[in-house]
Amino acid sequence: VSVKTARQPLEEFPMISRIPAWLFPVFCAFFLLYGAGSATAREQEKTYDISLVKTAKIEKKDIRQVGDKKVLTQTLTIRKGEWVWKILREKGLLQKGNLPQLLSVLKRLNKSFQNLNLVHPGERIIIPLKIVPISGGAVREAAGAPEKVVSLDSLKGVRLENYSVQPGDSLTRVVKGRCGTAPGRSYREYLELVKRLNPSIVNPDLIYPGQVIRLPIYSPEVVRKSIPAPPAPSPRKKAPAGKAPPIAGDIGKILTAMGEKWIDSGKHFIPLKSGGQIDLEAASFPIVSRKNGLNLIVDLNGELPRKMERLIASSWGNYRVVHLAADDDLRSALDRIIRMCDFPRVFGRAESLELEGDISFRITGDWIIEQREPGPNVRPAFVVLNLAGAGSRPAPRSIRDYLKRLGVAIIDYPPGKESDAENAGTPEVLSGGKTATSLVRSLLRLTGRSFSTRVKIPVYQSRKADLRLMIIADFFLKVAGEDAIISLGNLDPEITSFLKEHRFRVLSLAPGEEPQAVVRRTLAFIGQPCDSNPHVFKAGARGDTPVITLTLPGDVFQDRDDRPVLATRLALPDEMVRFLSLRNFRVMMLVPFSAAASGPSPEAGDAGRDASRSPLP
Repeated sequence: VSVKTARQPLEEFPMISRIPAWLFPVFCAFFLLYGAGSATAREQEKTYDISLVKTAKIEKKDIRQVGDKKVLTQTLTIRKGEWVWKILREKGLLQKGNLPQLLSVLKRLNKSFQNLNLVHPGERIIIPLKIVPISGGAVREAAGAPEKVVSLDSLKGVRLENYSVQPGDSLTRVVKGRCGTAPGRSYREYLELVKRLNPSIVNPDLIYPGQVIRLPIYSPEVVRKSIPAPPAPSPRKKAPAGKAPPIAGDIGKILTAMGEKWIDSGKHFIPLKSGGQIDLEAASFPIVSRKNGLNLIVDLNGELPRKMERLIASSWGNYRVVHLAADDDLRSALDRIIRMCDFPRVFGRAESLELEGDISFRITGDWIIEQREPGPNVRPAFVVLNLAGAGSRPAPRSIRDYLKRLGVAIIDYPPGKESDAENAGTPEVLSGGKTATSLVRSLLRLTGRSFSTRVKIPVYQSRKADLRLMIIADFFLKVAGEDAIISLGNLDPEITSFLKEHRFRVLSLAPGEEPQAVVRRTLAFIGQPCDSNPHVFKAGARGDTPVITLTLPGDVFQDRDDRPVLATRLALPDEMVRFLSLRNFRVMMLVPFSAAASGPSPEAGDAGRDASRSPLP
């Protein structure tokens, strides 16, 4: 400014030219100070704007005036998977009994939303937490009964139309236009009918442009038509004496055990896109709220009109209704509900679930429910549900625990009583050792065979006793009354043939043989029966049909106490060892032999010694 004023004549600034000379320095100083102050103010304003941007994601509470009320509000950002009614429910606002007033204030606080039922992630919404009249005294939030909602099914004779509110409209003005000029009885009756059809409107003069309201088509007959009270529900048939607990309680327990959410207390508020809402008592209309967003209304007594069901379906694609009949038992009711829950797949009673692996399973049930779609890096999850009946037995807890780790939940309802053995600790597991020597020794002891180790046997001696051939038997024992030798090295075929010619039984185990082969060959050599076929076990039952059939690989033989022993290469988990123990089985887990396998070391009672036979001629 100083540069410009120095170079331009004062005639170009007529206002300045009229200023006395002695005021000109004062004016310039004031102008410079004002300009600096303005720059500072603008800088502060810029900083203030930045501060607002930074704090936009923080939930903010403040007090706003809405009409004749003070409202404590909170500003929230819509997250993925949220909708307005879910937010109101989580804030505990739907249980306060002032729903019409709450909706009216909510709409006035969020006029930018054309439809509060259609919100998107990232949008910001203002929630009224508490509403207080300016004249004093808090609005009653819990006391008093909520406004009754007229049953739409009770207005079958009333013709209705939807009216979109225009700018400058009020409800009284709209009604006045329908009923004539002077407000009279028809006007008041029509206005009362409109209020009942639109329970979300608390104040007739507080409506906003774009809002859709329901209006009866005017005629004197319609205005004077009384709104009948909703018909009393027909009494449900009483359950026969001795029947199980109430069906709703059983259904809730089963669905909760399946991991689904069962809401059977309080009230459900379901808004309609055409205006108004439907209120349902949760005790009579519980909801199954699934993780995929589906809400299944369970009409326990068959009381929900079909017209109201269609209204809900037309407003919300994620709501469905299942109607139960008075004569439905638990099995038929569950079948209706499960079929309506949009599970990826539900197996029938004639189908089975097959799980392949080292331990294979074949599972049947009253219902087998696949809970989510299998995909890359996602283990399929299944629920097997069985209702107890005559001759049914629940699956042992050990098997249920093991299958749960595989992604399969077994639910028996009502749950059976567990035996004391199920709660006992993990039984002892037999070890075959890390060498062929320790494995053969364990097998001989388990089957009750007496033996000696590292026995010197003279194979040949000349008449002059100047030539003598000796061998060392790793194991020396009696088999069927004959001398027997188990060698853990490769005996020369000539020596083996020579021993057999002189009534020795010989088993020569080659180095590197697998543990399972050592078990089978050793048991066959000593004459111990062994079953090497896959072994099938059954767990739980529905009548004569087993619930779970599992197959284990391995060799089964009897120990000296006639108790079956399963020798398997699998590292069985504790649950499987406990399950086999309940069936009186002992388990021997075989491990690969270490590379440094050596011959047997002398033991007390089995020290190396010469054979008691005379030298062979």
